[in-house]
Amino acid sequence: MVLSSHNKQVIEELGNHIKANAEAWGADALARLFELHPQTKTYFKKFNTYKASDPSVKKHGGVVMGALADAAHSVDNLSSHLEHLAKKHGEELLVDPHNFHLFADCIIVTLAIHLPGFTPATHCAVDKFLELVAHELSSKYR
Repeated sequence: MVLSSHNKQVIEELGNHIKANAEAWGADALARLFELHPQTKTYFKKFNTYKASDPSVKKHGGVVMGALADAAHSVDNLSSHLEHLAKKHGEELLVDPHNFHLFADCIIVTLAIHLPGFTPATHCAVDKFLELVAHELSSKYR
């Protein structure tokens, strides 16, 4: 999948919004993931609850969204930019690669809710970007 120059511009601008709201939006997206796909909770057994208000959900959600925001600024070099995270998730944590796609859907919903200018074109760019991120994060799964 190739991002157009317009897609890249949208993603880079979106990265700034994500970075500024990483914890809140990340907690929202992660709580959605847990509610819609309870099987994903198995990777987070130490969490007290799986709600967006839980400090552990906020912290991890912030880390994830912060990493996405950083990736948005490295869109032309995602493979090397995400290599460390791909190894960690694929070789150490053994995260089911399908979970990245499930989480991407939850992130899109969260962004659509929080960004008033989330147009169909924005949706398209974000969907393509998250598909590339999911692919890269799945690349080291053994």
